[in-house]
Amino acid sequence: MSQFGMQMPGGRASKGAGPDVYTALMFLGVVSMLVAVGMLWVAGSKVSPEGNPLKIQDAKRIELKK
Repeated sequence: MSQFGMQMPGGRASKGAGPDVYTALMFLGVVSMLVAVGMLWVAGSKVSPEGNPLKIQDAKRIELKK
């Protein structure tokens, strides 16, 4: 009977589906994006005024930290 995909009453409960390849790829993509955002935040804080990467510098007065 098991060759037809039928289950006997009172048999073992079927195991739930686990993470597959697509879940692992999604997780890897999210982690990669978080690392990229962190790297851009650090780079932005180096060139922004007052160390805040969300602030924009004045176009006529650009300063870089040393």
